[in-house]
Amino acid sequence: MKLNQSQIQQALICGKAIVFDEIDSTNEYLLTHHQELENGTVCLAEKQTAGRGRRGRTWYSPKSENLYFSILWHYSAEDAANLPSLSLVVSLIIAESLQAQNVADIQIKWPNDIYYQGKKMGGILLESKASRNGLDLVIGIGLNLGMTKVDESVVTQAWADLSQYHFDRNQLACQLAFKLQKNLKIYPLVGFSHYAERWQAFDIFRHKAVKLVTESNEIHGISLGINEQGELLLQQGETVQSFGIGEMSLRAD
Repeated sequence: MKLNQSQIQQALICGKAIVFDEIDSTNEYLLTHHQELENGTVCLAEKQTAGRGRRGRTWYSPKSENLYFSILWHYSAEDAANLPSLSLVVSLIIAESLQAQNVADIQIKWPNDIYYQGKKMGGILLESKASRNGLDLVIGIGLNLGMTKVDESVVTQAWADLSQYHFDRNQLACQLAFKLQKNLKIYPLVGFSHYAERWQAFDIFRHKAVKLVTESNEIHGISLGINEQGELLLQQGETVQSFGIGEMSLRAD
């Protein structure tokens, strides 16, 4: 079933729903037009020709039953200072929404990759543009809902999809849009500590040996989960270090 713009529009607290059959990138569209679009606008597409993920990677986005979804949200300059951990909140909303639809074995890999049965099923990319009096944040979400094969030259890691659940994409898009708008609104008021314990319940690497791969080295240790700022806690011997979200990748060791 194709994405239904009017159905998704009805679920929004604010902003507009925009649906494309094909586009280069839903994130790029919102970033390009952020100054004229209403707060809360969501952009979805059946296919992306230039979808992107974290750290400059390509997000494989064939025309299929997947969900390619971006949302625009304005934050004041004061609120923008407290946004580094917001991507973890987005991953939690997705994980809880899928769990509520009786999807078992949903996990999150810090900071915000969505896993299903130990394999990557979804990703989140936050990008931003300065606005006249703050920051316009664009949150991109890609979920493999019905992808039976991939281009192995693009997708180089173990992947999963949720095709066995036969999701109604419009219903899921409506649920995610509503919950995202609600939580994007309250996040500056409650902070990440409001979500930290719930996030921990989905942590795929908590209490496991991991390595944190940066551009220059690898840091090995035991993941102790996250703190109330959403930073990764890594135990090395008797010491525990915290790491904020950045240009690094967490992997099993």
